[in-house]
Amino acid sequence: MLTAGPVSKMASQQKKALCVLRFEVSRYVITVRRELRARFSKNAPHRNNITRWYRQFVETGCLCKDKSPGRPRVSGDNIERVCETFQRSPRRSAARAIRELDVPQITMWKVLRKRLCFKPYKTRLMQALTPADKVKRRDFCE
Repeated sequence: MLTAGPVSKMASQQKKALCVLRFEVSRYVITVRRELRARFSKNAPHRNNITRWYRQFVETGCLCKDKSPGRPRVSGDNIERVCETFQRSPRRSAARAIRELDVPQITMWKVLRKRLCFKPYKTRLMQALTPADKVKRRDFCE
């Protein structure tokens, strides 16, 4: 017996087209689902999918998947402001620049890392190791 659960795989383009055509003829989603279940002996797509495909076809004339917009890019104005600030004083604190320029932290780090090739750490002076230090380290480990 068939259940009215979700479809396990995404519908093919042919099934989408058939759904749209049948919906245009009958104007009832339940009729379309019944026809598809009878024809393919599988669960039909959800009613929301059928109406969405029909609306997409009416609006665009195509059932192809649109390209997703993705994340918004960093604006050119923000890039210029950050670049100018750090070119004038490259040792400036990123946290201070974030407050002064009123730029989101992620934007600041993207510009610093990708555009200006700055590293997110500061160089520090370290004490040089001597041969006596190696002996002390070995003794400590044992």
